[in-house]
Amino acid sequence: LKFGHRDESLTLSVRPLIDKFGGAVSNGVVGLTAVWAGMTSGASASSVTGQGQLIFKVMMFGLPLIMVLIGAYVFYKKITLDEKAHAQIVDKLEKTWGKNFVAVEKESGEKVTVPALKEGQFDYFAPVAGDLVDLSKVADKTFASGAMGRGIAIKPSDGRIYAPFDGTVRITFSTRHAVGLVSNDGIVTLIHVGFGTVNMRGTGFINYFQRGQRVKRGDLLIEFWDPAIKKAGYDDTVAAVITNSDEISDFDLLKENGHVDKNDPIFRLTKK
Repeated sequence: LKFGHRDESLTLSVRPLIDKFGGAVSNGVVGLTAVWAGMTSGASASSVTGQGQLIFKVMMFGLPLIMVLIGAYVFYKKITLDEKAHAQIVDKLEKTWGKNFVAVEKESGEKVTVPALKEGQFDYFAPVAGDLVDLSKVADKTFASGAMGRGIAIKPSDGRIYAPFDGTVRITFSTRHAVGLVSNDGIVTLIHVGFGTVNMRGTGFINYFQRGQRVKRGDLLIEFWDPAIKKAGYDDTVAAVITNSDEISDFDLLKENGHVDKNDPIFRLTKK
């Protein structure tokens, strides 16, 4: 949530630390218990007192059982990172991406910020073929309100999402239903397939990119199976928004309705 993306390297770094710390604590407890119970060097089964045996049984069996029961109760009551919670986290990341965005490159560890939008005029091409829909009329209130940025929605006629400009993939989602791109000129966009589709957990979606990959306009990014979205009961409308649209001087919709394909420019963006 802090960095706007999942960082496997961080997870894999912390896990061994936890494992080794747990091992050190358990070895320390066993050693102290053995001394407390009188199981020191030279001790035999007959030399260990009844009190020592009781201490050993309580520390090695009774206390761990109590801790397991407490841990199970806490996990059951407090741990909520299930599929539903995961979908909510992904949804939150989508709706904040591009706002004060900072990414960390996986290999170099270098922080990468969204470049300043260059001055000039830029065309944004349709990321999917279909019929144009006013973004303010879509079912998702966050997109419809313009909180994500200005843009357009498209009712898809096929299941292929293409790069709308030359740029770099800056954000990916494990649920494979959306992608965040930054153009070579600094345009930041989120292309989101359907509403509620985060709950499908990637079923029916295929990605053809990795984070940090450079793409050309018209490159295939995502394939999705539209019948799967409809069968799951979700809206298949594709939203394409410019998350840094507040930096754009003129935001011209070249087509407000009708059919478009991937070779049709739909926005003309100008920064003066």
